[in-house]
Amino acid sequence: MKIDLVYLWVNGNDPVWKERKAKFLGQENDLINDNNCEGRFIDNDELKYSLRSVEKFAPWINNIYIITDNQKPSWLNTDHPKIHIVDHTQILPAHALPTYNSVAIEICLANIPGLEEHFIYSNDDFFIGKPTTPNFFFTEDGLPIVRLNKRYFRKLSRKLKEWQGKEMTTYKKTIYYAEALIKKRFNKYYSAVPHHNMDSYQKSTYLDCIKEFQKEMDETITHHLRTDFDVQRIIFSLYCLATNRGILKFPSRYDKKMSLAERIRRMIKKEYCSDSRLISIDKPNIEEIFKKYSPTLFCLNDSVKVSNEDRIRSKKFLEKLFPEKSSFEL
Repeated sequence: MKIDLVYLWVNGNDPVWKERKAKFLGQENDLINDNNCEGRFIDNDELKYSLRSVEKFAPWINNIYIITDNQKPSWLNTDHPKIHIVDHTQILPAHALPTYNSVAIEICLANIPGLEEHFIYSNDDFFIGKPTTPNFFFTEDGLPIVRLNKRYFRKLSRKLKEWQGKEMTTYKKTIYYAEALIKKRFNKYYSAVPHHNMDSYQKSTYLDCIKEFQKEMDETITHHLRTDFDVQRIIFSLYCLATNRGILKFPSRYDKKMSLAERIRRMIKKEYCSDSRLISIDKPNIEEIFKKYSPTLFCLNDSVKVSNEDRIRSKKFLEKLFPEKSSFEL
């Protein structure tokens, strides 16, 4: 089974790109919010360190596709046989361009020329922290392992009332919208949220999901910035589960392969393990959090509340964790 890896990447520091974005969006570009904050687009070299983590802990990955907006990282070895730069124009329809909406781009991942049936999708701030095998992402039969955080136990009806009745982030609204679409079509509801990290998919199932919700998908890809009625990519994972083409797994705090005694020892010392961990880089103790949870997958999350000092600290941590250049670098 060949497994490809797909990244979304943008260099939001690029003055040419910034001018192009500002010219297209006009005044809308000046809004500083969850949809259009600097953290959505700024490049802090996360992709470089993510690729280092992949080469170190997932060398079995087949091809690596990096989706960009007429850009490429200056440090990237584009002659590497595994590396393929994919421009937005190759996968999105002309009427959807230009786009500054990652949700819209994610709907079009299966359009990547040459993409294998089995693939993993990653943002550039997602990293692998331990050695992995293909079975971490797919079963022996090739079904995706769907990781969701079992965090919100509220009924969907209550979520939707909150959606309508009070202020909340567009990100959360798009998740609720996707859940509602699955509930309406399949009468199934999963009390969980994205684990915000690398996810595995089958291309055929991805395309089937798009056909199932073609109207909503077509509408989403025309939105140049995120909106409340975008279809968040959790819908592909929920569709896998609803159609029995995926295996649900809740990321665990403890490594179940450990003995009970070892788990108790780690609990007492507050040394935990987890499949997947999100760490906001505005936290002053990034390294301590990483050591405490020892995650297989981790995200260093940028956001509207993050400062440049936080980004500098995050980059220093990544350099310490992955100091050796990968073969993907010049």
